Amino acid sequence: MAEENMREMLRYFDKIHKIKTVSLLIIGFICIAERVRSQDVLSRTQIFHAIEWQSPAMAGIQNNMSADIMYRQALNGYGSNSGYIQAGFFYPIQKIKGNNASNSSFAISNSNKAAEFYNSKRARRKQGVGLQLNSMRLGPLDRTEIKGFYAYHLPVNARFNLSLGSAIKFQQNIIDYNNLNVRDKANDDLYQRLINTNSGRQSNVQLDLSMAYYSNKLYLSFVTNSIISHSFRESEMSAYMNDGMNFSLMAGYKWALNSELSLLPNVEINYFTTTGEQYKSSLRLKYKELIYIGMGMHHQLKWAGLFGVNVPGNFFINYSYDYYTGFIQEYSNGVHEVSLSFLFKNINSSTPYTW
Repeated sequence: MAEENMREMLRYFDKIHKIKTVSLLIIGFICIAERVRSQDVLSRTQIFHAIEWQSPAMAGIQNNMSADIMYRQALNGYGSNSGYIQAGFFYPIQKIKGNNASNSSFAISNSNKAAEFYNSKRARRKQGVGLQLNSMRLGPLDRTEIKGFYAYHLPVNARFNLSLGSAIKFQQNIIDYNNLNVRDKANDDLYQRLINTNSGRQSNVQLDLSMAYYSNKLYLSFVTNSIISHSFRESEMSAYMNDGMNFSLMAGYKWALNSELSLLPNVEINYFTTTGEQYKSSLRLKYKELIYIGMGMHHQLKWAGLFGVNVPGNFFINYSYDYYTGFIQEYSNGVHEVSLSFLFKNINSSTPYTW
C-alpha cells in the first residue's frame, strides 16, 4: 500500500511539473510577444533605406523597378537558429499619354532629357506595386509573412507629390513545443493535447493604409498598421500572436551642404494602442551618391552605427550595428543588419529617394 501511494504521489508531482513547464513556456512566450510589440525589438534599423517597405504609399516611388533583401541577426540569447529575413521588389507602373512605351522611364539614355522627363507632372503620375516576404524566428516563435502593396502617386505641384497606399499581409505564427522537456512524447496526454489542438499555430490577415507627401528632398508619411485584422485559426494565444494596431508618422529630409556632401536626418514616431508611444531617429552624412556614414537611436532601447555604399550605380549595400541599452541588453551584446538592393536599368546611377 505504501509503495502504491508513493507511485501515485510521484505521478502526481510529475504531472504538476509538466503543467508548470508548459505554463512557464506559454507565459514566457506571452512576455516575449508583449515586449516585441511594445519595444519593436525586431524592426529594421535602416528604415529610411527602404521606405516603401514601411509605408505602402511609397510603393513604386523609384523610377525603376527595385529589389531588396535584408538579413538581421537575432538577439544572441535566442540562439543561432533565430533571425529576421526580408525579401521583395517594387515596380512603378507609368502610363504616359502620347508615348508608345508603357514605362518610358526605362528607355531614356540622355541624362538631361531623363532629368527633365522625371520631373514632369505626367511622369510623376503613376501607380506602384510591390511584394514582400518576411521570415522571422525568435526563441519559440516562428513567423512567416507575405505582403502585397499598392499605391497611387499624384503630382500636387512642380515639386511635391501626394500618394495613397494600402498593403494586405497574410501572417502565420507557430510556437515550437519541440524543446519542451517531456519523457514520453508519444504517450504523454498533456503534450499530445497541446500538439493536436494546434494551440501554438495561428494565421491571420491584416490591412495597412497610408498616405505620403514628398519631393526629391523631403517626405512625410502617415501609416495605420493592422487597421483590420482577422484570424483564420483561433486559439487561446491568438490575441498575443496578432500584431496590435499602431500608427506611425515618418519624416526625412535631404539637406545639401555643398555639391558633394548631404546631411540626411530621419525620424519615426509610433503609437501602439496597447503600449503607448515610441520614437526612432537617425542622421547620416552622404558623399555624392557613393557612400554614407551615420548613427541612429531607438528611444530607451538601442543605438546604431550606419554605413552604406553604392557599387556602382545599380547596386547598394547598407549595414548597421545595434547596441542595446534597454532591458533587452541582457539578451544581446549587439546585432548586425545588412541589406542588398538593386535598381534595374538605373542608367543615370541616381538614388533620388534615399533621404
